This record gives sequence, C-alpha cells and structure tokens, in this order.
Amino acid sequence: MKKFIFLAVIVATGYLAYTNFFQTSAEEKLVSNLEKEFQTATQNYIAANRQAAEPGLVAITDPEKAERQVKEVRKKLKELLPTLTDDKAIARAKELEAKIQNFCQKNEIE
Repeated sequence: MKKFIFLAVIVATGYLAYTNFFQTSAEEKLVSNLEKEFQTATQNYIAANRQAAEPGLVAITDPEKAERQVKEVRKKLKELLPTLTDDKAIARAKELEAKIQNFCQKNEIE
C-alpha cells in the first residue's frame, strides 16, 4: 500500500510539473512552426549557395526559392505578431523577427 501511495505521489508530481513547465500554448506552437520553417529556409539557402559556388557542377537547388521561403516566413510572422496575446509567444516571435532581420541583412535579402 505504501508503494502504491508513493507511486501515485510521484505520478501526480510529474504531471503537475509537466503541465506547468513543459506544456506550450497554441500561440507558442504557431511561433514554433514558423521557427522551423525559417530554419528549413536558411538551410536551403546555405545549401543552394554552396552548390552555386562549386565550379563545374550543375546547381540543383535554387537560392531564389529559399529567399522566397524566408520572405514568406517573414510575412506570416508580421501577420501573426499583432494577434499574439501570450507573453512567451510574443517574446519568441520577437526573437524570431530579429533572427530573420539579421539573416536578411547578412545575405542582402530585401
């Protein structure tokens, strides 16, 4: 009986910790999805530029496509930012906005 009570207390503590610290809101999930899209776009952009720099090889990927992906993420973020209400989601969105701005400046993307 003591083992059962101990196990129940451990499970309840774990559940409370999970719901309070590790669960994300719907708004955070939206921002997280945009972060993943941006990460994919930057990886595609870097890969396309590497392939374009190699002499004698046909470039398979297009850097302009990756630029369009970055611009699309930036557009989605600008549309999403005014609708956010959760403080954590707003902070993550502003951090992502700064990353996008920095990436666009470094790579001369309008």
